[in-house]
Amino acid sequence: MRRLISRVFFANILAALLICAAAPAPAQDAKPQGAPATMAPTESAPPVDPSARLDAAKLNLDQIEAKLATDSMTDGELVKIRTSLDPISTQIQSVIAEVSPKMTALKARLDQLGAPPDPKANPPAAPEDPAVTQERADQQKLFSASDDLIKRANVAQLRIDQLAAQIADRRRTLFSNAVFQSSSSIVSPSLWMDVARDTTHNLSAAKGAVLDMAGQFGRVLSNGGAILFGLLLLALIGAVVAATLLARQVIPREKSGRPPSELQKAAAALWTAVAVAAIPILAATALYALTDWFGLGGQEFKPLSDAFFRGVVLCAWAVGLGNAILAPSRPLWRPLDLSDRVAQRLMNLVLVVTGLIAFGKLFDALDEVLGASLPVSVAARGTFAMLVGLTLMRGLYGIVAPDDPEEEETGRFAGLEDESPWWPPIRFAAWAATVAVIGADLLGYIALSSFLVTQFAWTAFVAGLLFLLLKIASEGLEQAFRPNSRLSRGLVNSVGLRRESLAQIGALLEGVISLTLYAIAALLVMAPWGLQSHDMLGTIESAFFGFKLGDVTISPWSLLIALVLFGLGYAITHAIQSWLEKRYLPLTQLDQGLQASIRTSVGYIGFLIALLFAGASLGINLERLALVAGALSVGIGLGLQSVVNNFVSGLILLWERTIRVGDLVVIGEEQGFVRRINVRATEIETADRATMIVPNGNMMTGVVKNFVRGDRMGRIKIPVQVVAGSDPEQVREILTDAARSQDQVVGIPAPIVLFTNFGATSLDFELICFVEEVERAARVRSDVLYAIFKAFAEAGLRMPSSSTMLDVDVSKFEPMLARLVPGVKDIKP
Repeated sequence: MRRLISRVFFANILAALLICAAAPAPAQDAKPQGAPATMAPTESAPPVDPSARLDAAKLNLDQIEAKLATDSMTDGELVKIRTSLDPISTQIQSVIAEVSPKMTALKARLDQLGAPPDPKANPPAAPEDPAVTQERADQQKLFSASDDLIKRANVAQLRIDQLAAQIADRRRTLFSNAVFQSSSSIVSPSLWMDVARDTTHNLSAAKGAVLDMAGQFGRVLSNGGAILFGLLLLALIGAVVAATLLARQVIPREKSGRPPSELQKAAAALWTAVAVAAIPILAATALYALTDWFGLGGQEFKPLSDAFFRGVVLCAWAVGLGNAILAPSRPLWRPLDLSDRVAQRLMNLVLVVTGLIAFGKLFDALDEVLGASLPVSVAARGTFAMLVGLTLMRGLYGIVAPDDPEEEETGRFAGLEDESPWWPPIRFAAWAATVAVIGADLLGYIALSSFLVTQFAWTAFVAGLLFLLLKIASEGLEQAFRPNSRLSRGLVNSVGLRRESLAQIGALLEGVISLTLYAIAALLVMAPWGLQSHDMLGTIESAFFGFKLGDVTISPWSLLIALVLFGLGYAITHAIQSWLEKRYLPLTQLDQGLQASIRTSVGYIGFLIALLFAGASLGINLERLALVAGALSVGIGLGLQSVVNNFVSGLILLWERTIRVGDLVVIGEEQGFVRRINVRATEIETADRATMIVPNGNMMTGVVKNFVRGDRMGRIKIPVQVVAGSDPEQVREILTDAARSQDQVVGIPAPIVLFTNFGATSLDFELICFVEEVERAARVRSDVLYAIFKAFAEAGLRMPSSSTMLDVDVSKFEPMLARLVPGVKDIKP
């Protein structure tokens, strides 16, 4: 904690001194340049005729086209012109929205009036009422005027689209020239020879600038102004110190007792980031206003002061987010599962990299103020970019590589024992950015290297803020929608929601908020690129060879973009499927089969949308897809018939749900559980744990026995035989008691015993009972058989054997045996 407070205090004092040294002078005019003029309140103007509005829009578009005719426009001017197109487009769309309903009404009226009578008809048509003829003419005139307005509006909108595309092309060229401009490599000897040659001139310019600033300070702060400025500066420093001491009280500290929850960690981290960053930013703003009030500095030093202010903001947020997320001195409040060693190394890396970036921007501004030569500017930007790249390389290697022999033997890295799945791609992206920065610097693309450094810092800032907000949203909603939370009890009591629905609402809100935050983060990451990134890719695309297929231009780059779009859409679809399967659907009361159908249907829809987006990037619209489908119809009819049949059958299975995931089915001689219904085939797991792949077409056209189509209750049939002469009532009682003794056998419907047959040597019975889950029927049947055997043994009931025993009186055969076998006198049974 002391280290954190000392860092904040040192950063505040340093920021105050730096901005004090380079604060700009106030503008001479009371009203800033470009500020809108104050207009007196006027009465509301009458509505303007649509035709007049289109004329005004056309005039504005003519003026914009005239401005774009010049070749010396900057990117800022192009942005302003592009922004001015939006109000014109809104004006044109308002005309279309206003005229279209009137045009529809006129068309309906003309259809109602019908066509005029044909004078050449045979027999001649009855004469038409002159009032109807006049009304038709009036309505047709109004309809033609409305149609003319719609056509003019569409033409104007087309001009706007063409101008927007032209501006995008211009910005693409400017961006490519600025970022991809090749210069001398940072290790080129000629570059440093040019720098050494211009050193004398640059030092002379710097000396003159310092003398000018000192003289201006002396003139402004003379006659007692210096005393007032010093007092105000001391008061500002005292306020910064007091705010720093107050921050020590509001930032959570390490203390014994119950460890904080994940929600408390995330909330405390966000509060820490704001509290730590706000102090130097507010101090810098106050000092900026103070120096501006005294008129210190000048317009020529404004780039330098602006660079100081931006550097203070960058360092403040870096220190704030670093202490919030990494918390090197507060491990109990650390929202990441990192060791103290890794957290401290990452914090040091953040401080060094942001400091280098801030000083690099400061040197760029200093070169602008001094009017430094191009080699000096290139060398300064390349040096700072190389320092950032080398710092990242050393920092990343120090984090990942093990330092002690025990870690080398186990192959695990300190502080990453419980590694998140996000760490490998984050480390890979950081290494890729590092290699790109150093490689671009060495190859002579200094502007690209500096641009990548800035984007790396900006992306890291957005990612850190996104992490905190996602964690707060996830943990906060989970806590808020717990069954026993105050919000849940209030919703149950006041709104009447069921407790089971609260978890679903929380999961849905979490999904919506997470998706929104991810979208905002993506826009923020791409904000520095803007349309320029798209335009840059278009410039690179023009270097590739392309060919035309009908009206569609195909090139390797366009194919790569289409594949990237398709992969991105597929990844988003897979993420939504995973969220449905693991987070939302388990909270519902839907059965497993319906959950699988929803997940698979979402996969099909996402796949189709991703395919459409990829096709749209190639210029393939639905009409062209229909033509392609028509061309493939012959192939589908011949070679792909079975594939299409299985695909359509799979869709029918998913929506009709005659067979669902988890059902126990019999197909032919095989019996098993349905585990998955894919695009082409259905996977069935048999009793011996084998997977049987059945084409969906066979599932639709063949005979399938589904044990759980109506419900999951299973029936058990056990045939029983006892020897003739047994008591049937006793047998029924024993069989019924054996079934009821099993907990898995349901009471309704109750077990029944059927007397099925009188045999020559046996009485035949059949026991029928039911279980709740058909999967347990085999085990329950075995338990019932054990119980029947035991009960029969105790009751002395015998079951007939497989061989039949005959009771024969052999004494009747004594005379015959005496004649056949001499010596046999007496035979007794």
